[in-house]
Amino acid sequence: LVEMGAAPRPDEVGEALLAIHGGADTVLARGGIDGQHRQPSVEVVAGEGDTETVHREHVVEYAMDLAAVMFSPGNKAERARMGEVVSGGERVLDPFAGVGYFTLPMVRAGARVTAIERNPESFSYLLENAVRNGVSDRVEPYRADCRAVLDTYEGATFQRAVMGYYEAHEYLSSVLPALGPGGTLHMHEATPEALAPDRPIERLQDAAGEVGRGVTVLETREVKGYSEGVVHVVVDARVE
Repeated sequence: LVEMGAAPRPDEVGEALLAIHGGADTVLARGGIDGQHRQPSVEVVAGEGDTETVHREHVVEYAMDLAAVMFSPGNKAERARMGEVVSGGERVLDPFAGVGYFTLPMVRAGARVTAIERNPESFSYLLENAVRNGVSDRVEPYRADCRAVLDTYEGATFQRAVMGYYEAHEYLSSVLPALGPGGTLHMHEATPEALAPDRPIERLQDAAGEVGRGVTVLETREVKGYSEGVVHVVVDARVE
């Protein structure tokens, strides 16, 4: 399956892509991602029209339906990086787990991940992918709003949290108290280029102050362009 952005004469481009990529049977034109469930807008422009696929990346397999769930090929390096930074036995929170974008690389590296996802279709694939990759014993899955789940936890439980959602700052008041002292936070945001990386850093610092925590920024990265004039930024921070 090949994904295609906006292009002139999409039918012709789609047929050409099928000819080039012999292993593909469907070409999709993908629009934006909308709503709290992060649902994609896609159109089949060529081929059989089957939008379900298995994507293999490094040592991880992701089953998904690209017409129903979000998946960004541009985050490949960041997914691999999450599998490199965790330690065996580390307790990790993934409050926006999707189909397992970051959960699966971390679990395969030996972490234990509490994976929360509110989209029922994404959650179904998260469960399937945990089994597919042989790691279901180290994934604690919840289909819920992460705030509702974290309200049931008492005290600082996790050593790391990955907030792979562009509006992650709205959930910091729930996630920050769940991190133990010295825990690591990876916060994603879609930020205007002129405000990167200052805006997500300021949002993180303000939220930490409101819940009585301190943060030390360790690194910032631009993962990819999100749209014209907007970049996908990640802030890595230590939570005191």
